[in-house]
Amino acid sequence: MSAQAAEERKDLATRKAEAARSGARAAGYCALVHPDGGASCTRPPHTDGEHVDYYNGRKAVTDARGTEWVE
Repeated sequence: MSAQAAEERKDLATRKAEAARSGARAAGYCALVHPDGGASCTRPPHTDGEHVDYYNGRKAVTDARGTEWVE
């Protein structure tokens, strides 16, 4: 590996975060991460600035929506 490649190599946490974001986008999600962490937007890509994670942050199993925030 060249010195330049070693300098540009990303740490594991960065690679995992990028892979998760890429996978979410491939699945058709907006994938914007909540500012406090622990949630990411699972709506299709949109421009209205309203984000919701339908899986994380639900108070009860029957709740349709979980964590919501506005960008």
